[in-house]
Amino acid sequence: MRRLTAHTINPATARHNLNGYQTNLASRASLGETADIQPFFYNRYDLAAMCSYYFPDIRTVDSIAHEFVIYGDFKADMIIGDSALARYLLVEFEDGLPNSIFNKTPKTAPDWAKRFEGAFSQVIDWLWKLDDMRSTGDFQRVFGTRDASFQALIIAGKGMNLSDQEKSRLRWRVDKLRVDSKAVSVVSLDDLVADVDFWLTKYFGV
Repeated sequence: MRRLTAHTINPATARHNLNGYQTNLASRASLGETADIQPFFYNRYDLAAMCSYYFPDIRTVDSIAHEFVIYGDFKADMIIGDSALARYLLVEFEDGLPNSIFNKTPKTAPDWAKRFEGAFSQVIDWLWKLDDMRSTGDFQRVFGTRDASFQALIIAGKGMNLSDQEKSRLRWRVDKLRVDSKAVSVVSLDDLVADVDFWLTKYFGV
């Protein structure tokens, strides 16, 4: 695996990135993962690094990488880290669609979307592979210690208008389900705007 790129958040740039992201989001009914979402975040390190706040154990972001290959078998869309504490957030992007998390059907309890289930399975594989390689020298070279800790984040969906039951099912899944004792957070593209806006205001005053 390659090393992560050193990066420190510039709050003013992150705010500028967020404004552009919000404009882009408002102008489109839907966003594609590879055509729209990945390119936007890949070219805006400061906004991307703000996603680290979904992993509360990270104190100071100082490293980031996009399309992070995990020992040749898997690839995370993004990884953000605090190398001093050896804590890292793995990020998976999915399409920004109304049905990105739940299939839109007449059923009272709609099925989980196939792409979302696929994203969750990818996260499981990432965490499995990292744990499997933990004892190697390369793991220590990349992450600084064999005791590095990880969490995962799936960013998916736009304008989903989830029912109360769907919100409850998603909240339960996020709160209760753990992969090797690690949390897997899920956030929509819409909610990401509100969350990053709050963090920039509260922690950086911008």
